[in-house]
Amino acid sequence: MRRLIVAVACAGLTAWVVPALGAASAGKVAPADVRPNLFGACFISDTEGWVIGDLGLILYTTDGGKSFEKRDAGTKRAFLDIACFPDKSLVLVGKAGIVYRSPDGGITWKRETSGTDRNLVSVSFSSKQNGITVGDAGTILRTQDGGVTWQKVAMPAHVPLPEEAAETIEPGDVLLYDVSFPAADRAWIVGEFGVILASTDGGASWTAEESPVQSTLFGVTFVDAENGWAVGMSSVMLRTRDGGQTWERVKVPTQPGFVLSLYALTVRGQYGWAIGDSGYLLTSNDGGNTWNKADIPIELAGSWFRDVALRPDGRGLIVGAEGLMLITDRDTFTPTRKL
Repeated sequence: MRRLIVAVACAGLTAWVVPALGAASAGKVAPADVRPNLFGACFISDTEGWVIGDLGLILYTTDGGKSFEKRDAGTKRAFLDIACFPDKSLVLVGKAGIVYRSPDGGITWKRETSGTDRNLVSVSFSSKQNGITVGDAGTILRTQDGGVTWQKVAMPAHVPLPEEAAETIEPGDVLLYDVSFPAADRAWIVGEFGVILASTDGGASWTAEESPVQSTLFGVTFVDAENGWAVGMSSVMLRTRDGGQTWERVKVPTQPGFVLSLYALTVRGQYGWAIGDSGYLLTSNDGGNTWNKADIPIELAGSWFRDVALRPDGRGLIVGAEGLMLITDRDTFTPTRKL
């Protein structure tokens, strides 16, 4: 079986750093001028948030994504995911195991030791202190001090794999693409071969859940400890209403003549977005019960989308290839640059 490593998922100090090494690089950035691939976004209010991506890119917005200021952590390695907190503290993870923290919204930075040189693709926190990051080769790391220190957590000894893969691939080789940590004790991870892992002890240990698919899952999200979704290759969407004990396939509209992947999904209140490859966008206005294909201009048909950050009112930001950003207004969107 050919293993898929998706480019959009794995793209391509002893004190807080002094300004010369890691302070923010001042300067306004127009969304139309952003060109590096974007992999993550988050909001802490209706207007204030961050976007991250290739070449160590960090962008800060105070108007919901209409304009940005550049922040600089002092690295050119790609950041692949971000967690942000109401006090403006940030935790970023990315290529070659990098972990960077900022206590002040990106003004100053410190690089932390993750203990791995594997790509860290996703990070999620249940509180400011307790977080999990996952990535290549079965990498699972856990922090209980806000990202200052990280401990490696073992993959389950038994992970169901397709017969043809089980002959050559160990559970510890499975690529893990996303983690959702919605409650202090409950967390989920998805990855290659339809793998779904669950934790009931805050990420200290993991077990494999029964998955209805054997194709790669790229994204997972839970709105609480019981209700969640996973998305992946071939337009797959899964849903659980019982905390992952059972997962069912959700029928979603697809692009005629194409078999496209979904990379991420987010639901806030009644509104949700599932985003993917080649302009594939799905919207929901009933809390994720049903999904509709968004109409897109032909100029977006060749672009992939990697993350969606929604505020409680359902508005937010979708980010993706070559600096592409879409400002969402519940179930509609507006590109931040002329197509």
